[in-house]
Amino acid sequence: MANTKEQQLAIDMDGTNIIVSAGAGSGKTAVLTQRVIRKIMDGVDVDRLLVLTFTNEAAREMKSRIRDAISKKGLKEQLDLLESSYITTFDSFALSLVKKYHYALGISKNI
Repeated sequence: MANTKEQQLAIDMDGTNIIVSAGAGSGKTAVLTQRVIRKIMDGVDVDRLLVLTFTNEAAREMKSRIRDAISKKGLKEQLDLLESSYITTFDSFALSLVKKYHYALGISKNI
């Protein structure tokens, strides 16, 4: 299936962060997957990208699709980096920052 003009813009846009916001079933996961693969093909390691979603299910689906796309392209080194990448939920990422910098926030590291 061909991408819409807006989807292709989200895939190809460089030099800035993007937010992909659209209704259920509109192709957000496919667009973000294609964007990640394009970044990888441009020389960016997958573990240098931050891909955030709202639900654990969406994060798992995103990582699975990216894994499949990386495998199909034969990019073994990227497949090895995938497990240490930040493809997660906003909440999980925020919690990881709080845990990492607990001392600067003046809170227990066991939050």
